[in-house]
Amino acid sequence: MKKSKSSTTAAQTGAKKRPASKKSPFATPPHPLGYNYIPEGRPIRATTFAAILPSVIAKYGLGRKLGVERFQTAWHESLAEVFGASRSQDHEVDGGDQYALFTRHTRLLTFRGGVLRVEVASNLLYQELQFQLADLLRAMRARLPNENIKQIKIVVR
Repeated sequence: MKKSKSSTTAAQTGAKKRPASKKSPFATPPHPLGYNYIPEGRPIRATTFAAILPSVIAKYGLGRKLGVERFQTAWHESLAEVFGASRSQDHEVDGGDQYALFTRHTRLLTFRGGVLRVEVASNLLYQELQFQLADLLRAMRARLPNENIKQIKIVVR
């Protein structure tokens, strides 16, 4: 067999072989829990809770739950603002009772494309909410300014 001229060995080029790296017997042992050991005794720099929080929220799917809770809170506060302070002129029911009625019989469904869909239990509640829709939209926009709520659509169950 012929050897090609292009193949050279380490001995021919004069390069030294690297010895296999041996660990020092006096090196510090690894921490039993896997932490990096700092031999100088310097404290390990801790990260802030605010830096860790977004990754924890994403890992456990809490972002969606927090968003739903924020919309629910804003909806109830908006209902309290619109129905809580004023007395109804046509009905004998005061605003507090209307607020309780609407919180029991309305439910937020979805928020997509700037449209907030709200489900109501009856046609009577649908009609009453239609009269107050502009005030409710204004109150929701004030409570959630970053969400860009364009419209509230009411759906009867």
